[in-house]
Amino acid sequence: MIASFKGANARLALVIVPDASHLAEDIETLVTRLLELERLGTEVRCTDPNRPDALQSGEELLGLGGRSPQRQARIRDAIVAKASRGEVLGRTPFGYEAGTDGLLKPAEGESEIVREIFETYAGPWHAENSKPLGGPGLRAIARSLNDRGLLTRTGRPWSALAVSGILKNRTYLGTYTRYGVRIAGSHEPLIDREIFNRADAVTKTRKPVRRRATEPPYLLGGIARCDLCGRGLSGLTRRRAWKRVDGTSASKSYRYYECPSRDARNEREVGVSRHSSWHADELEKAVIEQVQRWGLRIKKKLRPVVGDTLAEEISEAEREFSRAVRSVASAYGTLNDLAAPLERLEQARASIGSENVEPVDVEKLLTEIQGTDVALAKAAASSLLERVITGEDSVEVIPRT
Repeated sequence: MIASFKGANARLALVIVPDASHLAEDIETLVTRLLELERLGTEVRCTDPNRPDALQSGEELLGLGGRSPQRQARIRDAIVAKASRGEVLGRTPFGYEAGTDGLLKPAEGESEIVREIFETYAGPWHAENSKPLGGPGLRAIARSLNDRGLLTRTGRPWSALAVSGILKNRTYLGTYTRYGVRIAGSHEPLIDREIFNRADAVTKTRKPVRRRATEPPYLLGGIARCDLCGRGLSGLTRRRAWKRVDGTSASKSYRYYECPSRDARNEREVGVSRHSSWHADELEKAVIEQVQRWGLRIKKKLRPVVGDTLAEEISEAEREFSRAVRSVASAYGTLNDLAAPLERLEQARASIGSENVEPVDVEKLLTEIQGTDVALAKAAASSLLERVITGEDSVEVIPRT
């Protein structure tokens, strides 16, 4: 099914299933698949008239618990009733605000930014049969907004992902879509259909959305932090492709740890503090070298996180994921708000390994963290390292003691 939504001949599609159990056997798999389909621009609807929204269907059928069926049914019925009237549920899209009647109204300032994004990206009009070349790309538009000091509603700089989310949102055509309810003309549109369609055509002619490649785990994922702001470093993979002199193609992947607060363009200025950014192999090598220098005094103090303690971390990640699913299913937030809790849960489970050794063999963990088996090394790192604090040119390894 996924293959039919990708490639040069892909089209926007609507997936119809009787209920969420036809997509997955558990709620985590369901959320993973819904996120993947949403990245491809595909909607999912259930034929069950009481639960047309796939996430709400999955919350009940795939079992999260924590609510009585009666209370859950009352909440669901109230949500559907509001949605059928086109009233605002949860957060309003950028460019709109909730009016006194509960319907969407254009938000001054934000609505102008939405129009600018569409008109800039769609570019000048082209003949019907000509290639829709469009205007500047997502990153260029985000850079233009940031250079003028314009921020998202959350006060953060614009990114290519945020601009892309604007361009995909059909709410700007005046169509309300929420929890299986679709109402055309429910509020004032911000964008003409012709511009929306042009922008969509431009997207189709540019680099296609690719399924996320399977990458080996980052050894210090969830452990490394920026010394400037304290945020966890994200593992990033960048790929470069080029043509050789003889005409053959070549490519290479580069792996990094980078602070989400980093703004490379602004941090080029002299005197501006720089958030952490490291080549993955350099940072991991620096950490391993410090671990290798640990003496007997530190080794005796080590209190690795394994067994029951790690199980508690997994349980907390499961609780956080469940809370997030309930929140989104109750109209607070969007499906994309589940990506981070799901990733944390997957990482927590991946770190535990298939078996636990009792009692804890510290020397074995110290050997595994330096080994070539990335999965074992990551599990050992999560067990032995409390934090890795990284600066522009410094690395501090804090053991679990």
